[in-house]
Amino acid sequence: MQVNDDHKDASAPQSAAAIPFSDLERRVSLGLAAGEFHLAFQGIYQISTGGLSRIEVLIRWMHPDYGLLLPEAFLVVLKNPQVALQLTWFVIDSACCQLGRALRAGQTVCPVAINVPPSVAAYEHFAEEFERIARSHGVSMDLLEIELAETEDTAKILATKSLTKPLRQSGIRLAIDDFGTGYSSLALLSAFDVDTVKLARELLGAAPGCQRAETVVSGILSLLEGLDVFIVVEGVETAAQAQWLARWPNVLVQGYYFSRPMRDLSCVPGHVDSVV
Repeated sequence: MQVNDDHKDASAPQSAAAIPFSDLERRVSLGLAAGEFHLAFQGIYQISTGGLSRIEVLIRWMHPDYGLLLPEAFLVVLKNPQVALQLTWFVIDSACCQLGRALRAGQTVCPVAINVPPSVAAYEHFAEEFERIARSHGVSMDLLEIELAETEDTAKILATKSLTKPLRQSGIRLAIDDFGTGYSSLALLSAFDVDTVKLARELLGAAPGCQRAETVVSGILSLLEGLDVFIVVEGVETAAQAQWLARWPNVLVQGYYFSRPMRDLSCVPGHVDSVV
C-alpha cells in the first residue's frame, strides 16, 4: 500500500512557530524520544527515461497538538548544535534502517540523499559515526549522499580538507543543495569537489513562461553540464515545467509532478512517465 505523506493541517507550521524557541528545542528532543518523528521519501528521476535515480530523505513530525508538521515548522532548532546532532543521527539511522531492510529483502535500491546541517558535517567524528551507523544496518557508503545547503558555513566546510577528506575516504557522496539562492554559488562550483548540484526550487518557479527566468535557468544548466556533476532540478510541479526541462536529457528532476513523498522507502515509484 502506498502511503502518501503529503497531507497536513495548513495551520500547523504557523502554530508550531508560536512556540518559544527554548520550549521548541526541548519539545523536539522529547518528541524524538517519544517516537513522534518519522521519515518520508521522495523519488528523483531521470527526465529522459523516467527511471528512479536516487531518493531524498525528508523528516516529518507528528505533533500530538499540531498534527503533521513539515520541516519549516521546526528546523529553526538546528541553531542548537546538540539538537541538530540528535535530529541528524535520527534521520541517518532511520534511513539506513529502511535501506538495509530493502537490501536484505532483495529489493533493487538506489542512492539515498540525506540533508545534513553544516554544523553537524563539521563535527569531528561525523564521517566515522555515519559509517558506523550505515555498517550496522548492512548499508554500503556508496549508497549514501549528504546534501549540504549552499551557505557560507558549507563553503568553509568544503574548503577544509581535514573535514572533506574523511567523507571522501568513507565513500559518501557530496551534494550542494538549494544552489542559486545561497552563498557564493560560482565560487563553490569552481573550487570544490562535489558529486551533485541541486538547483533551488525558487529558480524554476517562474519558468517556463518568463523569459528572464528561462534565461537564468538555461544558463545555470548549461554551466553545470560542463562540470561532470549530477544535476537535480527541484520543485517540478507542472507538465509545462517537465516538458521545458526535457531539452536537458541528462537532468534529474524532483517534485510533486513526478512523485510525492512516501512514508515507506519501498513505496517510492521505481519509474514514472518520461516527458521525452
